[in-house]
Amino acid sequence: MDNSPKTESIKNLIENIDKEIIVLPEFQRDFVWEIGKTYDLFDSLIKDIFIGSIIYGVPSFEITARELDKRPRKGEGSRKKLKLIHFKKDEVEREAKTSGFRLVLDGQQRITSIYRALKGMDEVWFVSRNLDELPHQDFSKFKLEDLLYEFTGQEEVERLSIKMSDVYETMTNYFLEEEIKEKFFNKLKFLETKDYEERTNQFRTYLTIRRNLEQFLNADKLLSFYLLDTSAEKFSLFFERSNSKGIQLNFIDILAAKLYVGFNLRSEVESFESSNNGYELNREIIVRAISFLVSDGKNVQKSYILANLNAQHFNQYWKKLCEFYKQSIDFLYKNHFILSQSWMPYQNMLIPLMLFLSEIKDFSQMNEKQFDFIRFWYWASIFSERYSGSSNEVILQDSKILQQVAKDSRVTDKSYFQKLKLQVEKFEEVLSYNKKGSAIYSGFLNLVNYEAEGLIDWKNTSKLSFNSRLEDHHIFPKEFLKTSYKENEDALELVDSVANRTLIPKITNIKIGKKSPSQYLPELEESNPEIRRSLAQHLVPEETIEGLYDELYTIFLEDRARKMFELVKKYVIDEREQIISDFYTEQQIVDSPDKQLARITP
Repeated sequence: MDNSPKTESIKNLIENIDKEIIVLPEFQRDFVWEIGKTYDLFDSLIKDIFIGSIIYGVPSFEITARELDKRPRKGEGSRKKLKLIHFKKDEVEREAKTSGFRLVLDGQQRITSIYRALKGMDEVWFVSRNLDELPHQDFSKFKLEDLLYEFTGQEEVERLSIKMSDVYETMTNYFLEEEIKEKFFNKLKFLETKDYEERTNQFRTYLTIRRNLEQFLNADKLLSFYLLDTSAEKFSLFFERSNSKGIQLNFIDILAAKLYVGFNLRSEVESFESSNNGYELNREIIVRAISFLVSDGKNVQKSYILANLNAQHFNQYWKKLCEFYKQSIDFLYKNHFILSQSWMPYQNMLIPLMLFLSEIKDFSQMNEKQFDFIRFWYWASIFSERYSGSSNEVILQDSKILQQVAKDSRVTDKSYFQKLKLQVEKFEEVLSYNKKGSAIYSGFLNLVNYEAEGLIDWKNTSKLSFNSRLEDHHIFPKEFLKTSYKENEDALELVDSVANRTLIPKITNIKIGKKSPSQYLPELEESNPEIRRSLAQHLVPEETIEGLYDELYTIFLEDRARKMFELVKKYVIDEREQIISDFYTEQQIVDSPDKQLARITP
């Protein structure tokens, strides 16, 4: 397909929308433009100001599309459901060849605004300048841009006005001049104070402007567009990379439109979350797990998913995998691997865990050695940043490994353990992690919780719950450090270090404010006499409450970083050899019958 820029007329655009040749993908965001933007759009078109290119796509896969929004902006019918149309792959191919069928990938707001104005859903009036506002009175020599006073939503009483939908109606129904005069012109409020001669002159002006507007709507080169012939993966990438406004779309949204008739993915997600209060369903996790099962453990890439997964696969696996998803999160929380779902370092790690569960059916059925492997794999994966970047191959490999472990089979690839090489090899490196987006950063915060077997709050002795609104609190508050250590650049560079952070409820964090630890911790102790036990769980030295570290911030960080690194050593470094001993075996090479015979024949 020729991907070079092309042009079309507004009239042609409207006709193709009415014929359902131009439609929207089902997942496109709603029409949201306020009417003022429509006025600005027509003003730009009349003045030949570039409004950006419209981008269409011809998909190479089945998809559900919907009509453009033709509903009234308010009142009766404003919430009516838009019509959906499902196209099978062969229907898309046929319609593309015979009628020029295409989907709007970018430009929905502009296209819908134009359509609504010309079909009368929105009133858009071309208001003309008066004769005395023009340098001469020969209308035929003026461009529309010269004649335009403004675009607005109602007729102007003091100026000649023409409704854009009237222009489109006259040009598509071929009205005679007398019919135009009777149906449209004579009804203008502008004429109420005009005598016969003035009305006659104004009608000539009206016809001149109307003809110019017809030519404007018929101009072949008015709208610029690109037509892309897109595979499912390219279709997905277009939305992921270009849709910077409105909702963020990814390949799951395209998949949802593809599956829509046989499996309503959005509805199933809503059903899960309404039935499981407090849990957020990561759609991509379930989809990739389905892909793993359908491909027999060979593929979880988006290109494969979009090209091969169908509604039957989702009907077969969705509900069971959603159960495994919830059970896996429950397992991680109840065993203190995570404080909450939102603080899980890598969501994709749920996929191997779910497939491990698919083999043993229930986490209560795993033996102690299997639990030891899960624990080692979990923390080693986080602190080796195994799931950073593209993780498709990692998901495949880990899912197969965990399935083997679930079956009490041994790992035959020793290089697998080498891939779990830690990024943190000494306590000083702990200090460098200071960003929430880092898996190691959140990994440390969760590892502290694991060692404590569930952290307790600072306000009381209750354990932090799964649904707690947790924040990574600065133990030494930012504002305190900026004031007390303003001359110490080394200290200020470590303000956000994970060694100065711990997870506590948001409300507690707000109340602490800018105070030093020796100020706010005694205040908390008044309401919670067990605060020192809580501090110990959070690996905060007890001396902090007594002010010992107020002037020794960097020493505090080093002391806490040592304790945090000791946990990595305890659960990963010191466990590695035992895990390899328990779960690795050399692959046995089986000789062919001829080689076996040769070995025993004299």
